[in-house]
Amino acid sequence: MYTDSSNEALLHVRVQKRRHLEEQLDTAVDILAERARLRGGQGILVARHSPRDFTLQLHPDVPFGTIQERQEW
Repeated sequence: MYTDSSNEALLHVRVQKRRHLEEQLDTAVDILAERARLRGGQGILVARHSPRDFTLQLHPDVPFGTIQERQEW
């Protein structure tokens, strides 16, 4: 997992092994949920770009306190 250094509201996750998928995504959601509490007003959008590549971001179109998922492949 890594963070786009220019945008603290965006995380990229690349899952190496299927068994780590839930753990890595949960960790990323936890990080962004804390940032959302500090910034307020935005929920989390999880976009799946391939079987192992995801972006998670605080998004103004997602209500605070919620998570929306999107398939983009």
